Amino acid sequence: MLYDVVCVGFVNQDIVLKGIAKDALERDSTHAESTLTAVGGDAANQAVVLSKLGNRVALIANMGKDPIGEQIFRSLEQDGVDMRYAIRDKILRSNLSVAVIKPDGERSFLFGKGEGNMDVSMNTIDLSVLDHTRAVSLGSLYFLKEMDQGGAASLFRLAQEKKVLTFADMTGDAYGIGPDGIASVYPYTDYLMPSYEEAFYTCRKEDVDDIADFFLERGVQNVVLKLGAGGCFVKNSGDRFFIDPYKIQPVDTTGCGDNFCGGFISSILAGMSLRDSARFACAAGAINACHLGAHESIQSRDQVTEFMMSTPQSHPKR
Repeated sequence: MLYDVVCVGFVNQDIVLKGIAKDALERDSTHAESTLTAVGGDAANQAVVLSKLGNRVALIANMGKDPIGEQIFRSLEQDGVDMRYAIRDKILRSNLSVAVIKPDGERSFLFGKGEGNMDVSMNTIDLSVLDHTRAVSLGSLYFLKEMDQGGAASLFRLAQEKKVLTFADMTGDAYGIGPDGIASVYPYTDYLMPSYEEAFYTCRKEDVDDIADFFLERGVQNVVLKLGAGGCFVKNSGDRFFIDPYKIQPVDTTGCGDNFCGGFISSILAGMSLRDSARFACAAGAINACHLGAHESIQSRDQVTEFMMSTPQSHPKR
């Protein structure tokens, strides 16, 4: 089978609790306005969104055969993600996270690490998949220890040699490897899509141009900087522009960055321009923010296109 995208990263089971005040942990008990149990994790969210947008998607991630792992596996299959490359034999208990949604729609995570080797490494990836895909997306820089320490660079280098596009997103620095810990992957990255906060941690620069230039000077071809409620900023050797955010009332921002990435990757592969791809990505993230959950909202490209036509964009001061 020829895939459009192979997503590499981590997955977990999410328990989402909406309407939790900031001081909830100081009380004996707190009742949520609503709840949701669903598969989460950067790679899983991207894979599901890409599938719903009409792409053929495979997922390379580590999940157990425990009850949580079985639920994750079945759920992703039902969402149209090809799971034949999933890694399932080294985990005793799968990852679990609780996403606490505050009244303003912002969220915090409580993350419970499972038991066993949950990492993804070059030794556990069937590299023949690179002969059967148009793009590979690594959703979890700073979270997959073995990949961060040279594996991601090796994977992307092999991908580029095979004319496969490379996309990467970041998370927080889970292992304390430091701002320079993932520098080896930059020369082999076609599109880097961090949030502003993640990029700031890496380069310690505040101005968006300085941030983009930091990555471009180190070999990244295109920098797509997610600005949350501020839209996004895109820069490469010839283009520089902002995309304004859509006017929405956020309900839950969990997974918005992953939906953005899925929308962006899908649009690039569909032949859309860099600017139009970024605008589509902002719309995908905005749609997700209007509902509970990390990848429950996106259903089709037509849905996103209709949202873009019917929803105005705001114009923040730059």
